[in-house]
Amino acid sequence: METWYDKEEDVFNIQLEDKEYWKSLELNGVVLDLAKDGSVMSVEIHKASRVFSGDTKKVLEKAKMAVKE
Repeated sequence: METWYDKEEDVFNIQLEDKEYWKSLELNGVVLDLAKDGSVMSVEIHKASRVFSGDTKKVLEKAKMAVKE
């Protein structure tokens, strides 16, 4: 599993699996990339700074620090 945040685009991504891509589904700024077997490969959240605010933002910041270590 891999996570990244693009500050310029304000997009947070969680890559769950590395499989053969099939298609993407979008709902209210959240994009799910699906594999050919129907499993979720990644979750992409647009306008992430608006979605993750307050306590949630603090948790994400701590998670990013843990990933860097």
